[in-house]
Amino acid sequence: MSNEQPHGIAFVVALALYALVICAAALRAHPSAIKSADAPAEEFSGTRAKNTLLQIVGNGVPHPVGSPADATVRERIVARLTELGYQPRVQESFACDETGRCADVKNILARLEGRESVSAVMVASHYDSVPAGPGASDDGAGTVSALEIARALKASPQLRHPVIFLIDEGEEAGLFGAVAFVQDDPWAKDVRAVVNMDNRGTSGPATMFETGSANEWLMRLYAHAVQRPDTNSLSYTVYKSLPNDTDFTVFKRAGYQGFNFAFIGDVAHYHTPLDNVANASAASIQQEGEDALAMAKALANSDLNFGAPADAVYSDVLGWKTIWWRARWTPWFAVLALVLLAFEIVTLVRRGQMRMREFGLGLVSWPLILITAGILGWILQIFLRATGAMPANWVAHPAPMLVAAWAVGFGAVGLIGVLFRGRAGFFGLWCGIWVWWGVAALVLGISAPGLSFIFVVPALAAGILGLTIVFIKRGATSAAWIAGVIPAVITAIVGVYAVWFLYNALGSVFLVGIAVCVALIAAPLAPFAGSLQAPRRWVFPRLAFACAIIAAVAAVFVPAFSASSPQPMNVEYQQSTGRGESQWLVAANSQRLPVNMDNAVRFAKTTAKFFPWDLGHPFAAEAPALNLPAPAMTLKRVSLESAKSDYDVLLKSNRGAPVIMLAFPPNAAPAGVKINGHNVPEVSQRMLSYTHGWRMYGCVDTPPEGFEMTFALPGIKPVPAILFDESYGLPPQGMDLQRARPSNATAIQSGDVTLVRRDISFAPE
Repeated sequence: MSNEQPHGIAFVVALALYALVICAAALRAHPSAIKSADAPAEEFSGTRAKNTLLQIVGNGVPHPVGSPADATVRERIVARLTELGYQPRVQESFACDETGRCADVKNILARLEGRESVSAVMVASHYDSVPAGPGASDDGAGTVSALEIARALKASPQLRHPVIFLIDEGEEAGLFGAVAFVQDDPWAKDVRAVVNMDNRGTSGPATMFETGSANEWLMRLYAHAVQRPDTNSLSYTVYKSLPNDTDFTVFKRAGYQGFNFAFIGDVAHYHTPLDNVANASAASIQQEGEDALAMAKALANSDLNFGAPADAVYSDVLGWKTIWWRARWTPWFAVLALVLLAFEIVTLVRRGQMRMREFGLGLVSWPLILITAGILGWILQIFLRATGAMPANWVAHPAPMLVAAWAVGFGAVGLIGVLFRGRAGFFGLWCGIWVWWGVAALVLGISAPGLSFIFVVPALAAGILGLTIVFIKRGATSAAWIAGVIPAVITAIVGVYAVWFLYNALGSVFLVGIAVCVALIAAPLAPFAGSLQAPRRWVFPRLAFACAIIAAVAAVFVPAFSASSPQPMNVEYQQSTGRGESQWLVAANSQRLPVNMDNAVRFAKTTAKFFPWDLGHPFAAEAPALNLPAPAMTLKRVSLESAKSDYDVLLKSNRGAPVIMLAFPPNAAPAGVKINGHNVPEVSQRMLSYTHGWRMYGCVDTPPEGFEMTFALPGIKPVPAILFDESYGLPPQGMDLQRARPSNATAIQSGDVTLVRRDISFAPE
């Protein structure tokens, strides 16, 4: 029998083909070639878009919702749309979200009429940034892509349906602009589909990572329209399970169909000062804008008849072509694969080429591969954390740790393959592994079809190509080559690219998962792993584990952070009026305080909480009492009933802070909350999980005169509450701390802030 089974050369060939696929995935990770400024008028030009980006946010000034800087950006966008021949208008509205916060927003809208006047398509992005950074990629890139699309569509033949351009405000603070458009704007009722652009990095390929509910219809359109696809239903399914939102979340809730695009390379720049024009990749903008333009045209020229919501399973093939099928077909594909594999197993047993005991050992090998990779990946992660090589979710030089994780995955395959090949033989391992793939395809095809393509395609290929084992009775070695090598390479093609971006998407917290996923896509190599003659059969696992060890040690010696990939680190000044307490607080992502900052002000790691809902254990130090004016609350009206107390209050920041919040404890949930006469949605359970049950209500762009809030509290007993305001930046006394922050650390999200707290009590008399 041994002379009928593949020899070591098959393993070498399979490894070489895997390496080629990995190289192809690495090359594909670079986005499209940039088109010049003199590209044809109807085409998208990344050069033109980058030039517009420089004009709009080139000054590098953060522009959060409601700020004067945001008004300046808005004026520039309106001027650009006017130059392009549009008649833009600004929608002014007040919106609230499920976090309990509200904002006044000003959305920019323009419309390009189509041959038919109903059922419009919308191109959407947002123009505000977080307070910590200028938002050149998030979402300046989306904004200038929308403007370049508006220019290109003006130069193109008239489309069947109108195209609405929405560049909204307040996405970063709570999707307020999208909510305001859907709720209040008359054009909202015309929209049937939307192409949204938002980004979580400053480089990398642009991915279509989310669709509407009718994604069977949508993917058929996408497959025909996009020339360089970058998408898969695995990413879409995983994204739906994450606590992440974009404006597209609001649009989907309103019943719109469509597509959501983003690029996520250099995620360390996200929501920091490094999200600037210099770091914004013109190539990434090119691919995102090019694909969004293609989809806007395709949607606007379609009948927009989506039919009933139906899911598809889909993936691109290394950026060359999109394959897709109806999700409901997936279980049948899996059943077909399992039937073919069962037929091949029976044939091999009847011919004596495989014994049932060997098949049983093969069945055991697949879970052992994954378990081994998981255990070794866990040991790797513990080592990296203990040595300080993995102090944060994203580090400056991730290559060594990723090489180690990939090597662990391949090493687990080689180890189990060598250990089991002697007893299970090639056919025992081949049948056992592919039966598991078929079972996984069937289970996922029923429970989570979007995840199934990575199993269905290889399992079906193995089942079909395995027929060569049945029908090529003479020359079983050649048949085993075909049945073993080709499905293994197909597995690499559908799986490697998905694994490649797991770090960018999820960070080092998923390092164990990366090792397991690598072992998963490399598992079809296990039948070949023991085919080398002794003692060379141990060469591959030994090399893999040696590579993992060397890479893990190298990860310890490379710096975790750098100026271009810094550690997130915010500084806060906190004052509790009434308690007479003031403190500096530093939240270091690595839970390590830089020496320079500790020397500037003596810090101690503390478990004390400024707010009851504070998370983590930041560093605190006594701060000078600046006696900043506390936020004011004026009681305008109170009425008492036996079961509740109704309040009408005016909240105002006496120091001009843009954010004012009123927080209620878990046992005193207010009802019927309105801010400036607008109903505020019930605070979501997800938000309550972050705040330990405290409910917070307020505005993120409070005007100087403050805002009015009405609500009812249960019973007539006193209810304690916390009123606080937040402003961006530190008082002058904090400049020494800011200067002491090292170059490999940076502010993120809201950045350095000043908080003033005031404890109050609602005690009707």
